[in-house]
Amino acid sequence: MIDPTSDIGEDVDESTAPTCHTCGKKIMQEPNHRVVSWVDEGAVEHLHFCDGECREDWSGRRPR
Repeated sequence: MIDPTSDIGEDVDESTAPTCHTCGKKIMQEPNHRVVSWVDEGAVEHLHFCDGECREDWSGRRPR
């Protein structure tokens, strides 16, 4: 799993890159990459977004 606070693009290839939750694009070297994190039953969960626009388009519903 990719650390959401890491610099995406360093040692990341398409097979390990996170995917934008909204549009499905692989996030390789996106300087505007956004992450939403939360704690659920003691585990840290997070969603990746390729930019602020995709983040704003997200419904706010967390996957279960």
